[in-house]
Amino acid sequence: MTEPQNPPLSADWKARLDLSSRTAPELYEDAEDVGLGAHAGAIRTTLRDLGASGVFCIQDVPTVVIVELDEYDRKQVLDLHGALWNQGLATLLLVLTANTVRAFSLARKPLDDEHGWESSCLVRILDVAADVLALKNLVYAVESGRLLEEHADYFPADERIDQVLLDNLTATHTILQNAGLSPDGAQALLIQTMFIAYLEDREIVRPKYLMEATNGHADSFDAVLKAEDETLLLGLFERLRKDFNGDLFVAPCAFDAEASRERVRPEHLGVLGRFRSGREEMYQAASGQLRLWGYHFKYMPVELVSAVYDRFLGAHKAERRRTGAYYTPMFLADTAISALWDALPAKTRTHGAFLDPACGSGMFLVRLFQRLCEGRRQRHRSSTIRWKSLLGMLARLHGRDIDAGAVRVTVFSLYVALLQEVEPPDIRRLMKRGKLLPALWGRALRTADFFDVPEECLKADVVVGNPPWTSRRAPDRRSITWCEEHDLPMPEKEGAWGFVWKSLGHLRDGGVVAFLLPAMGFLHNHSDTSVKARRELARSARLLRIVNFADLRFQLFEGAIRPAALMIFGPGSKDGPGYHFDYWTPKAHLNLRMGRVITLSSADKGTVSSRQIAEDPFVFKRRLWMNDPDAKLFGYLAALPSLGDLVLEYRKVHRRIASLPDRWVVGNGFQPVKEERLGERGYRTDHSELIRSVPFMPIEAFRILGQGRACLQPFKDKFGGLVRRKGFERGFEGPRVLVPRGITDGQRLRATYLEEPLTFKDAVLAISVPDQEAYSARLLTALMSSKLLMWFVFHGTASFGSERPEVKQKELLRLPFPLPDQMDSNSQLAADELVKLIDKARERAQESPLMPPTDEDVLYQLDDLCYRYLGLGKEEIALVEDGVNEIIPNVQPSKGSSIALWRTPDQSDRETYGRTLSESLSLWFDDNAAVNVALEASNDDVALMRLHLVDRESQRPYQEQNDQAVGQALQRLSRQLNVQLPGNFQLVPDFRLFDGDSLYMVKPLQRRFWLRSAAIADADALATELHDAHRIEKVNEPN
Repeated sequence: MTEPQNPPLSADWKARLDLSSRTAPELYEDAEDVGLGAHAGAIRTTLRDLGASGVFCIQDVPTVVIVELDEYDRKQVLDLHGALWNQGLATLLLVLTANTVRAFSLARKPLDDEHGWESSCLVRILDVAADVLALKNLVYAVESGRLLEEHADYFPADERIDQVLLDNLTATHTILQNAGLSPDGAQALLIQTMFIAYLEDREIVRPKYLMEATNGHADSFDAVLKAEDETLLLGLFERLRKDFNGDLFVAPCAFDAEASRERVRPEHLGVLGRFRSGREEMYQAASGQLRLWGYHFKYMPVELVSAVYDRFLGAHKAERRRTGAYYTPMFLADTAISALWDALPAKTRTHGAFLDPACGSGMFLVRLFQRLCEGRRQRHRSSTIRWKSLLGMLARLHGRDIDAGAVRVTVFSLYVALLQEVEPPDIRRLMKRGKLLPALWGRALRTADFFDVPEECLKADVVVGNPPWTSRRAPDRRSITWCEEHDLPMPEKEGAWGFVWKSLGHLRDGGVVAFLLPAMGFLHNHSDTSVKARRELARSARLLRIVNFADLRFQLFEGAIRPAALMIFGPGSKDGPGYHFDYWTPKAHLNLRMGRVITLSSADKGTVSSRQIAEDPFVFKRRLWMNDPDAKLFGYLAALPSLGDLVLEYRKVHRRIASLPDRWVVGNGFQPVKEERLGERGYRTDHSELIRSVPFMPIEAFRILGQGRACLQPFKDKFGGLVRRKGFERGFEGPRVLVPRGITDGQRLRATYLEEPLTFKDAVLAISVPDQEAYSARLLTALMSSKLLMWFVFHGTASFGSERPEVKQKELLRLPFPLPDQMDSNSQLAADELVKLIDKARERAQESPLMPPTDEDVLYQLDDLCYRYLGLGKEEIALVEDGVNEIIPNVQPSKGSSIALWRTPDQSDRETYGRTLSESLSLWFDDNAAVNVALEASNDDVALMRLHLVDRESQRPYQEQNDQAVGQALQRLSRQLNVQLPGNFQLVPDFRLFDGDSLYMVKPLQRRFWLRSAAIADADALATELHDAHRIEKVNEPN
């Protein structure tokens, strides 16, 4: 390992890497400068113990470790790389020597081949003289995520320490069970093994200690295990129980002195020996491959180890699904704790009590303990904390969970977190007193159902965590009966609502709750019960901050079914005044591909009021992607007459449907029977002669605009028309519009018009219309098939873009549908043309079912006519086109994917942005003024833009001068205007400053920020400021 505390980076290297203006909390060079943060301890260790010259962070997460050496020492770098791989935080290691920069991936796990190490981990070698520009752009490339994108093969997620450790834990747990241990016994033994490994790796227990504990038979834990002698392990446990007390060393495989004890046999010790070495891929039994280095628990963050709970307790997977307990990614917990910490008053940070009512692996409690310790260091300006003070802070943490295995992991995690705050020599001195660790099991940490805990018996200043999400599962849950007993709403029987309501009762005065919750149920769902519950929460509590992670759904949770949101709130008053709170909507980002950093830019930070919650059920969903120009367009469309003004719902009028022949009615198709349920008590069925005799349209045969029937046969079943539900049978014949509820990957809703008899399943909605109104039905078909209504649905429905790509019947009725006599004469002409398009599509569909779907030229014409019919202008059309073509296809990207919104904008994109921005801004000024837009400097990741207000005759097209480096241009502006500039412009994409009548903007070079809609939104935000600056400039001009 390197000598500790290398000198900081030299000025020359900072200049070469364009880091001269970067300081804490982005660039740390001295351990003493590290302040409060999620990874403060790891950063200090990297600088002080591992000998790094600098640690570069993105949003407090160590991302690039930099070491400056006189000459390249391969073994020294290899050891540093191994320690950082075990730490599991940083992504890149930069080794600076003489005139060379070597960039190593910290994600790769090199196999036992020292000669192949560089080929496995070395991403790039850069020369100071030949690669000047590449060196200056290196850190920018990390900030934007471009480096990970361009060198993705060097950053595989499955080779990171967390994944490797968790895979081996899972495999070891399985092998131990196959060797005769119970699931709980195997879990307890693994936790005990990891704790002993931690004590040994940190040299808290040394060879002499182990020799004494084993009567001279073993000087290392590895030797204890390889001996495969149970008496050696028992002797070690006896000594550890005496010195540490706590709850971990009651006996091998047991935490509870009252519980029955399982015997550890030689084969179990052999398995543990393989796991302890850390070099073997135990989940690849036949591979025979070894890693160049093993685990080193000295460097491995305790929060990473505590995250094993969800990933290796294979025996409880079914139970955890039933109870809704799921794994919380470490970086998501970090984001939650950071957001919570900002909302806490100083008194709570120094003296408050904290409770996690569903503590799981203890992730949140560990992070809170670390924050308490860092806060104390800052207040007392001391790097050391007395043992008594540490125990006092630990005593402020409480956890409950119904899973005893989870509580065991929490106990382990907090013990490690406690010892991590003390240097090994000090721990060894404390051990001489005996019974070092406080008892947590059954005291501060208990196996219990939160809903059985009396509120008066467990009060806290902060309640935090990720409560179980259990919608409609386990109907006997205690949370359901508790909400019923207290007359509190619980939409869709979502258990998390119970935790929200009950947590308020456990708060002390001025307390705060911070929960990770299902975004759909708490923010987006617009069912009557959900809206009522949301309004009740906004009244009975005071919301402080909401972070909606919906767009990060698949980047946060692989295979996620439901998106998450962080909600921070405290007690409120139902009769209190209205209030505003933070509403943040982070977007998927390249950097999250490594599972390290949630990028939250200033463009995604806004506010919402309690009044908006009361009046607008869709406020949280719309604000996910809407900007101000979008909101104005949506408001215009929402104010038009809606489809619901015309249409009745079959489910509400089915008993009197025969008396409504002249009304528009919407309903679902039929529901087939499930053969396996026939004969079940209470399973009702019906009979339909129509379904038995009329051609049936499978969803695969659906055709947009016009639907044919050729080659379609009646629904095939062996029950002679027996169905679960007949559905809306009027929708099977006569003039009608059909709309599938599900939305495909295309750029529009799918609607079709037909009059001939045809049946379909309940995944399709039918809008039946009177014969005399067939013209209006065909017009509706055209509008519903347009990009315009696709855009409206994306922003105006709960599930689309959040959870499931579907439109529910109630949402369909909110679509704008003004009739021609409610619009102007131009709209009537457009309506006639739209109806003709539908008629042609019907003719085409009748000709042959094998003909290709409607071609793009027809759909382009349809979109243009729909814009004309509803009176949209050029800018509004640009908003819709960008929304449908650029935004919607790229929402919620899957983990490891790369989407178009992250791509670097090309020359055409930049010119379109500049032209649109200039045109949109010019609309805000009189005819004698114009705005020139130019790109003055750029690299591969950010661009410096200049907007100059000029007379109309001086207007010129968008230009790209780009004659200086971004860093130099920004430093010049900073000195000239005496302004402190932000470091990471990926996080501040709307940064701007004025210099006379010029406005400068720094924009990340990602297409999301260079769309026409982005230019329109920028113009909307900039116009007033630019106008005011111009007015001030005129006032200051000499007469």
